[in-house]
Amino acid sequence: MAARLAEKNGYTNVKVFHAGIPAWTKAGNPILTTSDFVSKRLGYIVVIDTRGVEAAKKGHVQGAVAIAKDKVISQREQFPLDRKAYIVLYSDGTDLDGLKDIAKQIGSWGYHNVAVLKDGYNGWVKDKGPIQRDMVSTKIFYLPRPHPGEITGDEFMNIVRNQPKGVMILDVRTRAEAAGGMVPGAKNIPVDELSARLGELPKDKEIITHCRTGLRAEMGYNILRNGGYNSRFLNDKVEILQSKVFCCYK
Repeated sequence: MAARLAEKNGYTNVKVFHAGIPAWTKAGNPILTTSDFVSKRLGYIVVIDTRGVEAAKKGHVQGAVAIAKDKVISQREQFPLDRKAYIVLYSDGTDLDGLKDIAKQIGSWGYHNVAVLKDGYNGWVKDKGPIQRDMVSTKIFYLPRPHPGEITGDEFMNIVRNQPKGVMILDVRTRAEAAGGMVPGAKNIPVDELSARLGELPKDKEIITHCRTGLRAEMGYNILRNGGYNSRFLNDKVEILQSKVFCCYK
């Protein structure tokens, strides 16, 4: 979809990375996140100020933990036991060169939601994100709890089994993935087509998005919410094998 739009706009050398973000992050490559994403999830995620304590005292992202860039890896024992936890690293600017190897190392520990804050602390201040001064924490504190809009695995499976009339399950995986098996009663619209196909969805139902790992499901949730739909998403693994749904497996 995105490639076709680019070609319509005159671009002639367009390539598509079919494996998408899940494969990108699985390979240990860092992703960028935005001030808007982080500000909506403060208290639900781990934010690390890699500039160190002295810089953080002058101002830091609200709730961030100050651990200098060269000390982050040595603090592995501080990281959450929950490998689904979102870990966000930031410096003064984007600083991908300085943070990408740290993000890759954290990813190798089993964390697949590791990101670098785009434009760093300077961008956070420009975007008027909440800040703190002086009171600087150097210890990670993380309490696992559902993110805004997140549905639990048990509730998702209850919906799969009972098929309530007021709820629709939306599969935002690719067509190729869906061809291998789908949740009973679900509708498939790949996440990269969703914005253009919102008119196919009912506004009188709650729409639950799912993918294979939860990442695209959250993207779909955000698209739906921005479009005025009542939606939640499953932030967990789903596989459909021999017509059986396996959810939240390890």
